[in-house]
Amino acid sequence: MISQCRNLNKTIQRLSFSSIPINNFKLHFFSTSSSTPKITNKKLKVTIKNKDKLDIPSNNFANNNEPSLKINYVGGEETNTTPSTSTSTSTSKSKPKQSSTTTSSSTTENNDFSNENNSSTFVSSHYKVNEESMLSYLDRKKLVYKIIGKQIIVKECPFCHDTKGKFDNFWKLYISRETAAFFCHRCGCKGSWIDLKVNLGDLSLDHSHNKSITKSSSSSLSSSSSSSSKSTSTPSKPNEIEEPTISIADLKKMLNYSNELNNHQDVIKKLTGKEKGERGLSKDVLEFYKVGVTSQQFFFNDEWQEHKCITFPWTTLDKKGNVQVHRCKLRSTKEKSLQRIEPKGGKWGFFGWHTIPLDAKEIILTEGEYDAMAVYQETGIPTISLPNGANSLPIALLPLLERFEKIYLWMDDDVPGMEGAAKFSEKLGIQRTFIVSTKQNDPNGPKDANDALLAGKDLKAILSTAANIPHDQICDFSDVRSIIHNELKDPLSVIGKQSKWFPSFNKILKGHRKGELTIFSGPTGIGKTSVLSQLSLDFCSQGTRTLWGSFELKVPRLARKMLSQFSNCNLDKHVENYQEIADNFSNMPMYFLRFFGSTQVDKVIDAMEYAVYVQDVEHIVLDNLQFMLGGQTKGIERYDIMDDSIEKLRKFASQKNVHITLVIHPRKQDIDQVLNINDIFGTAKATQEADNVIILQSSKNNYRYLDIKKNRFSGDLGIIPLSFEKETNRFSESIELNNNNLTTTNNNNNNNSNNNSNNNSNNNNNNNNNNNNNNNNNNNNNNNNNNNNINSDNSINQTISN
Repeated sequence: MISQCRNLNKTIQRLSFSSIPINNFKLHFFSTSSSTPKITNKKLKVTIKNKDKLDIPSNNFANNNEPSLKINYVGGEETNTTPSTSTSTSTSKSKPKQSSTTTSSSTTENNDFSNENNSSTFVSSHYKVNEESMLSYLDRKKLVYKIIGKQIIVKECPFCHDTKGKFDNFWKLYISRETAAFFCHRCGCKGSWIDLKVNLGDLSLDHSHNKSITKSSSSSLSSSSSSSSKSTSTPSKPNEIEEPTISIADLKKMLNYSNELNNHQDVIKKLTGKEKGERGLSKDVLEFYKVGVTSQQFFFNDEWQEHKCITFPWTTLDKKGNVQVHRCKLRSTKEKSLQRIEPKGGKWGFFGWHTIPLDAKEIILTEGEYDAMAVYQETGIPTISLPNGANSLPIALLPLLERFEKIYLWMDDDVPGMEGAAKFSEKLGIQRTFIVSTKQNDPNGPKDANDALLAGKDLKAILSTAANIPHDQICDFSDVRSIIHNELKDPLSVIGKQSKWFPSFNKILKGHRKGELTIFSGPTGIGKTSVLSQLSLDFCSQGTRTLWGSFELKVPRLARKMLSQFSNCNLDKHVENYQEIADNFSNMPMYFLRFFGSTQVDKVIDAMEYAVYVQDVEHIVLDNLQFMLGGQTKGIERYDIMDDSIEKLRKFASQKNVHITLVIHPRKQDIDQVLNINDIFGTAKATQEADNVIILQSSKNNYRYLDIKKNRFSGDLGIIPLSFEKETNRFSESIELNNNNLTTTNNNNNNNSNNNSNNNSNNNNNNNNNNNNNNNNNNNNNNNNNNNNINSDNSINQTISN
């Protein structure tokens, strides 16, 4: 009997890897010889158990060799379309490649949406997906569905083997209307919304940790494809990916930082004092959070300087409860802007994670380390600090926060802090996230928690006023009152990021703002990509997380151009400095789409959505619309698809609060003709939807200038004269252009326009009276155009003179 039961167990194990979901079918053995084996069959479902311990996955800090984002789709460059030979279904031929993302999907009434897989892309069970976008995607994939209660039920699961038309095989794929987590009751396939897109071939993820964007990733792709082709029932684990190793010497050095604090009374005074520039923290709290002291060299004021630094460790606890430090943030005591993360590479982490009790159900996340210690000191509630401030919440840290029922976000009470809070709240789950307002509607109130501590405010009382983000489509005046006051009091906080390389850009457009759509145009070969590359580097170097999508240049070629602009040197002549330049470039949060040529706009938006969720991207450059949509339609339909694409991109920029820069080529024009806003290819929808319209113009003598044609924020228009340095591919604001350089071209344009008017007038004299009215109107239009060109000449000449 026992041997028969063992054979039955083996049969069950074989069945568990087939399409029959019998994961919870159990066979129990009893030692008594008189009893027979007892078979119990719980509710049938498939669950892949995660035996790995939860740890902080690998990371790359924005300021420490952060790798480029590698997103690719079917039909794009370096795409592996070979389906997986996974044995998780009985017929692997029809099953798409298994996703390698991780979800902690929402648990429904039947628990079918729970998922414990461990992988590189984690989606919180509290994350909400827009239902409209889900239904739109299902329509796009031509999947028949119906909505019942909290579920979207799909008629035929695309991951199952042939249904053979049997009714019992239909309507087995369930998708949560809130989290978009899916589960098929027939084949057992499950995962997040990202997993669904990956498995359907619309999103291919590269989880390699290659730090150099110019280095070929073919090896990592081949290894990932080979691993996916193995006959396994579970996805590969992220811990199996090679991570940067940290030496034992570095670990010991970081552990000793906290012991050095008592040897530096000046630092203790700075941290515990309550005078101006001091922090007002208790010595016990400093020791509890393992704050330390070290020295570090920084390149500051054109020289290397030794700076005493306060250290803020990223910590974990080992099995025995001992504090483990795996990275440290170093901040100079003299200059706030001088910060560093050491060692390079390693893992993401939270400052103060070791202070969180295992049974804690609520937690406070602050923007800075001083704020975390101040909040804990006054409230006693477990508090940690984000590793990258308001810039980003690394997705690798989300699994650590999954167990908390309530999360308070105590960010700086300014525009960037509140924007970060709104973004992180969506990622963590709006229902369980509460936003703290430090100023409490007092325009002169403290900006952050540490300021509130020094001002003698009651931090417990402030915390008690925390509230969820209101419905995104409903608000009252109280929701915007403080926002308006902050804008009036501090205009610089809303005008956007300032350009360091183009000062006139700030004077005209005021800055680079989130949530806007910019249309960028200019003749072929004039240098649109070079200008946008330099502008994106300008903002990216200031912390703006940027995603570049070039559909006419492959990533290595685009990256080489950027490296020349970034280093301000000709790489061909400085090959010996390449590694150092590449290392410095890798420190910036710059990511790339690997699409090339014609690509459906929906696939591009899928990739953009992923980048915004995972990498907290704030600026997206798409170069250009004609290449992206090329060959998809013919005739008048191409205008329809252009309008549809622009509408989707406009909606994405507003909903995700990111700035999208979209390149659109103009209609064919004479080389010397000055382009107008109506010369941009397509219908008027592009320029109507855009917040900014910028045209790169060229004069007769090949002098180029940026022509700001639309500025919805302030209404200011004008030009920015440019000069180009071929050695470095860099543009700069020109100070050598004289009036004649631009005037000659514009006068020629005026003469051409006058000749056209005269020709039209002569034609009018030869036509009948009915046509005269129409031709006269044409003359008036031409005359108006002449006046506009003359006005443009005057503004150009005036700007050059200034």
